[in-house]
Amino acid sequence: MPRHLFFLLALLATPLIVGCEGCRETPTDEQNPNGTAERPEDSFTADPLVVYPADQNAMLSAAKPGHWMSAERGVRSNLGDTRGELLSRVSVPMRNVDMEMTGTLESCETIRPVVLPKGQMRGFDFRFRCPVPNSIETRQLTVSNRLLPRSGPPFEMRDKANILQGSEYFFVVLTTRPERFTRFQVADWTGSIERDLDRPITARNYRIVVPKAGSLLPLPETMLDMTSIAVILWDDVSEDALTPLQQTALADWIHFGGRLIVNGPAASDAVANTAIADLLPLTPTSNIELDSQASSQLMQNLSVESDRSLPKQLELVRSESSQIAVDGRLNAGAEAIPQTASLVLRRTLGRGNVIQPRFDLTSSWLEAWQSYDSFINGVILGRPPRRYVEPQGLGDPVASDLTLLFSGTNVRSDAAINSQLRIATRDSLLNLPEEQDDSGRRQSKPGSRFDRYSRVDAVTGLTAWNDDSDAIELMRTTLADEAGIEIPGSSMVIRALAMYLILLVPINYVVFRLINRLEYAWFAVPVIAVIGAAWAARQARLDIGFARSNTELAILETHAGYERAHVTRLVGIYNSLSSRYRLQFPTVDGAASPLDREPDPGTTVQPVFKTSFEEGPSLEDFAVPSNRMRYVHTEEIIELGGAIAMDSSDALSNGSQYELFDVVIVRKSDQGDAEVAWVGGLAAGESLPARFQPVEQLVVPGAMPMQADRLVRSFALPELLRDGETRMVARIDGSPSGLKIYPEARQRMSQTIAIVHLQHPAPAEPSIDDNLISDFRRVLKTELGSE
Repeated sequence: MPRHLFFLLALLATPLIVGCEGCRETPTDEQNPNGTAERPEDSFTADPLVVYPADQNAMLSAAKPGHWMSAERGVRSNLGDTRGELLSRVSVPMRNVDMEMTGTLESCETIRPVVLPKGQMRGFDFRFRCPVPNSIETRQLTVSNRLLPRSGPPFEMRDKANILQGSEYFFVVLTTRPERFTRFQVADWTGSIERDLDRPITARNYRIVVPKAGSLLPLPETMLDMTSIAVILWDDVSEDALTPLQQTALADWIHFGGRLIVNGPAASDAVANTAIADLLPLTPTSNIELDSQASSQLMQNLSVESDRSLPKQLELVRSESSQIAVDGRLNAGAEAIPQTASLVLRRTLGRGNVIQPRFDLTSSWLEAWQSYDSFINGVILGRPPRRYVEPQGLGDPVASDLTLLFSGTNVRSDAAINSQLRIATRDSLLNLPEEQDDSGRRQSKPGSRFDRYSRVDAVTGLTAWNDDSDAIELMRTTLADEAGIEIPGSSMVIRALAMYLILLVPINYVVFRLINRLEYAWFAVPVIAVIGAAWAARQARLDIGFARSNTELAILETHAGYERAHVTRLVGIYNSLSSRYRLQFPTVDGAASPLDREPDPGTTVQPVFKTSFEEGPSLEDFAVPSNRMRYVHTEEIIELGGAIAMDSSDALSNGSQYELFDVVIVRKSDQGDAEVAWVGGLAAGESLPARFQPVEQLVVPGAMPMQADRLVRSFALPELLRDGETRMVARIDGSPSGLKIYPEARQRMSQTIAIVHLQHPAPAEPSIDDNLISDFRRVLKTELGSE
């Protein structure tokens, strides 16, 4: 064989020695180099649910039944950029008398858009109304989220959340030093546990929440989602810790009963640089050294009588000189709380208060003070005094056995004490006929011995969304009498028929006779008939077979000097043919829901609550069947364009954009004597004097549009006012600005009742507890020593 041919064959055979790629076993996408199978990467990854307000260390979030809540779900797209929608729903179990689960109760579904860049964890906030379980023993609820991408399968997420008790509310601490507030978690004013022969009895007042300080604090951006929060303590977070919407919501929340605690110099400086600086009792100008004499006087005035730590604490205060306090200018309406040596300031705004200690509540000179919890309870929180009571029949008392009661009562916890937040259409008890039970006996309305003017529910507490409140029930009864299509009168029918006949016969004949084309008169007959039918439909307010009618009653509630108001609407929507409606709010301050326990909605279509699609939320797919009336309950916060107030000379000024009719002012003295002033009409920008006269029984003129006098009378009754309270009730012709309903109705009737709280009762004087838990520890030690 020639040498060159041999080398050519050897070269061609070389690949056969190496082998081919397809014959060798190599790692694939489904295996790692060790030969074990790898799991394909999930399309999405989710963070745990966060319900606002959120604690940085809590394993589970918490929610309050019956209240609107804000929440957040973090989601990451792992495979690519994704767009879609996030659907959310909340459910609670329903149980029978044997505590066996019989089903679930679900909230209205909420939807919001999502945009997910690949590999980035994004948090998406959403809102929901927490369903109300049928048992106070229900401890948890389920929040389900479903991500619906534009392409690909849905991604399911589900988390549990704890349920707050009826008397329990959130106490939020805004701080970067959470370790300084650990004593709040175990303080006796947050709750107590009493051992019983069968099981422990837990009475919870507050759930302490310390959000993680960062770029965005997990707090709601509307007051409507803050009704489960009773107290907010601003410690040392910066002035930009809250967004503008959160600051506006905070101001609304304070005016309707929230309590803001501005803790010392750092907090005062921060709040002074925000949009709510005008709410401070003291505008800070500088920091000064804490006056030891004033702090000693505060301790002496507010110590429980049996406090054995007082001498040592006074000595500590006098020896320390490094404590600082805030100094500044006292604002109008602010005052020093009695017995605090001008070291704790208070400013009442509407129903709420801003409390401003001039010193840090976590200072070292307060740490060992045994009366510290009594001081927080009575001065900072404004709650009634309490007493520890020994158990009966459980042997020697120990700390976990003692019962902590409000002085002079057998009450451990009460929603009316823990939260001062009130909304008239949710909480007010009106002078309605008493309900009767099955046997025909009259039932007293639920309330609290600490607030007999408000309805307190065992599961939801106070200020929950309430379709069964006295105000909503009265509005629904009134709408049932007023709602419906306006039927044209007989005069309109006769007039339309006469005009049609005149146009059809004599005018039609004369016109074509004059132009010598009389035969054309026959061709004009159908044209005249069509035009006449269209005109008749317009006059009858019908739209080619569709008739729509919206009948609305609204209650607008605000406080003297405040330019924003809470509006509750009950809207009856009628449609001659089935249709779906959209209720759109212009801002984030809106919420809507069909009435609970509607007897027969006549449709299986469930509405959805949408957020983040537009500037404000909307309730969509609210279905109204043919020839049916359905009711929808909405609430929102609106701008008034100015404030309504009454000065010291009893001159009532209307700075709002609305004209007021049938204005009546009712006030009660501190001794309970009632006076009334009828002002009549008050135009926007007008001011008129109010001339008060004693009254024994209020008589409201009748014949107001849509029976509005029933609502005016109910909210103006003197017996429903607290001593020292002044209230204005008036009528606004029409509906306040804000909510829009689509498709629009040709027939609309609406009236609004305006309630302005011109003056609230003065805050109660601070009180100290009757005894301390250390009193019983001393007795126990003495007994053990004698043995």
